Amino acid sequence: MTALLEIPLLETRGIWQRFGGLVANSDVSISVGRGEIVGLIGPNGAGKSTLFNLIAGVYTPTQGSIIFDGEDVTRLSAAERCERGVGRTFQVVKSFETMTVIDNVIVGALIRTTVMREARRKAHEVLEFCGLAARADTLASQLIPSEKRRLEVARALATEPKLLLLDEVLTGLTPIEAQTGVELVRKVRATGVTVLMVEHVMEIVMPLVDRAIVLDLGKVLVEGKPTDVVRDPKVISAYLGDRHAVGA
Repeated sequence: MTALLEIPLLETRGIWQRFGGLVANSDVSISVGRGEIVGLIGPNGAGKSTLFNLIAGVYTPTQGSIIFDGEDVTRLSAAERCERGVGRTFQVVKSFETMTVIDNVIVGALIRTTVMREARRKAHEVLEFCGLAARADTLASQLIPSEKRRLEVARALATEPKLLLLDEVLTGLTPIEAQTGVELVRKVRATGVTVLMVEHVMEIVMPLVDRAIVLDLGKVLVEGKPTDVVRDPKVISAYLGDRHAVGA
């Protein structure tokens, strides 16, 4: 068991992603350990979303490989990776607006079972976990933005992921809503799910993550403990700004 825990759940090895003449990711090698919360940060255009989509299976890298749970998944589709335990949310919420909240989550649960009764049971369980049980029969279109973010998380959790990719789930929320989101992420990790998250709200995300990986111009600029990362002169110059250096 100890040996298994020492093997990263996720690795990207020398990932390159080109779109014509544009290089979105350049020789990106990262790892995420089992049970970690890892933050992927960087300025706009740093290549974060592209890397997320590569890990999720939306794109196939131009070069390099992606290892998940000991398996090379580089050529697998997003659906195949989901079956193996990669769940994700989206920066732009992609709920099924004309369906109820519970039916949205059932869609995720059907990845693991074809029995509707079991899928509905799982959906109820996940909605309770995410604080949306009272909204189960509400149309997704009637949720407020913070609830829609939690619905995204609930649908992803219903797929029973080993790795949860969170794409800006705290962005655009009020301080109270963001704190509720932070507590939800911690609860997710407490269940044994590993979390890799893209986030821009540094004051919130840095106390939350175990490690931060900073991308800039498609490359890994620096990685390490949040307290070390925010003090790094390269990070301050590229992204965070002097106010973060003073407060670090």
